[in-house]
Amino acid sequence: MASTVFLLGFLLNGVLADYKESEKLPGELATGLEVLSIEIQAISVLSPGADAQFAVAEVTFLAETILVWLLNRLSTAELLKHFYFCHKTVVQAAFLLKTDPPLKARLLGEMAAILKLINRIETIRETSFVKLVYWLAYAAIGLLCGGLILMENTRLHEAIFFIVVISLMMIFLISLISDLDNPFGNGDAMSVEDVSLDVLILAVTRMQNIQ
Repeated sequence: MASTVFLLGFLLNGVLADYKESEKLPGELATGLEVLSIEIQAISVLSPGADAQFAVAEVTFLAETILVWLLNRLSTAELLKHFYFCHKTVVQAAFLLKTDPPLKARLLGEMAAILKLINRIETIRETSFVKLVYWLAYAAIGLLCGGLILMENTRLHEAIFFIVVISLMMIFLISLISDLDNPFGNGDAMSVEDVSLDVLILAVTRMQNIQ
C-alpha cells in the first residue's frame, strides 16, 4: 500500500505541474490575439488612408478557429493552415505602415508568440506523463486490490471496508491523474478536469464586436 501511494503521489505531482502551467495558456492566447487585433487597427491611425480591416477580420477568424481547435472540433493541421494564411495577411497589413517600424516588428512578434502557444498546447495534449510509471501504478493498484480481496479477515465489516473503500480511493485517484494529464480535453465528454476557456471566449466575443 505504501509503494502504491508513493507512485500515485509521484504521478499526481508531475501532472499537476503541467496542469498549473496549462491554466495560463488560454489567457496568454487571448491576450496575444486581442493585442494583435488592436495594433492592426492602429495602422489606419498611423498611416491615414490605409485600410487594414481585412487583417483584423482574419485575426478574428484565427481566434475563432483556435477556440474550435481547443474544443477538439478541428485538427492541428487545419488550424496551422489558417495560421499561415493569417500570418501572410498580417504581413500585408504591416506593409501598409509607412512609419513606426517597431509596430511592424510587434505584429510579427505577436504572431510568433501565438504559434509558440499553439505548439505548447499541442505538446501538452499529445505527451503523456512517464508511461512506465503509469504501468507500475496500474500494476500496483491491481495487486493491492487483489491482495485485499484474498486477505484473511475474520470480521466481515472490516474486510468490506478495506476492500471497497481503499480500492475505490485508489481507482478514483488514478482516474483523476489520467484526466489531469490532458488539461485540454474540453471536447471530450469523459474529461472533467479541464482548464477554463472563458477568458478566450470573452476575448473572441470582443474581437467580433469591434469588426
